Amino acid sequence: MARFEILPDLMFVDRQGWGAKNSFPRLGHRVPRTKRTHVIIHHTVVTDRSDTSPVVWETLREVYRNMRRLQTIRPDLGNDVPYNFVVYLMAKKKGMVICEGRGEDRSGAHTKGHNTEGIGVAFAGDFEDETVAGIEVSRRLFLLSGFLGWLKHDPSHPDYGMYPAMKNLGVMRPSDRAVYFHQDFKSTACPGKRAIPHLAQLAFINPKDF
Repeated sequence: MARFEILPDLMFVDRQGWGAKNSFPRLGHRVPRTKRTHVIIHHTVVTDRSDTSPVVWETLREVYRNMRRLQTIRPDLGNDVPYNFVVYLMAKKKGMVICEGRGEDRSGAHTKGHNTEGIGVAFAGDFEDETVAGIEVSRRLFLLSGFLGWLKHDPSHPDYGMYPAMKNLGVMRPSDRAVYFHQDFKSTACPGKRAIPHLAQLAFINPKDF
């Protein structure tokens, strides 16, 4: 089981850590890390229903419960989390928890035509919701930039595994930002109007440079 900090207030949790149900095995085919060229940002639309903050999560227990829910949220795509990673904005210390979905070495089920070369990263929650404060996204994006940099430069940890850098990640990108949005490839509001204005801040920053 892996649960560790990539940066202060940026925690990574693997499938075993959040309690993935063994009855729903990890789906997708193996993808060489060298084939990963771009990141696509989504939102899950599944909100935190335990309180009045629909996209801010108070406890790891809430996070883990939501991850298990995502295993069965789209049975038409198979019983597994369709994204490679899911991002949780945490109330505590304005931090972030990132949970492994299918992971960086498995194809996803998030963006037609981009599930092999593209890594799908989804914000947990509905970012079309008018009650969502954009500052909740903006103030934490440097943490997500650190995670993307970790994937690109050194996606390893003694509790997770020692893996080669994904040097090609980010070579395919829009002209004006470092990552794609789901709506770049499909007629959809995803990843949500409350998130989109802030996502141009994202970059691939090596955690060692923080």
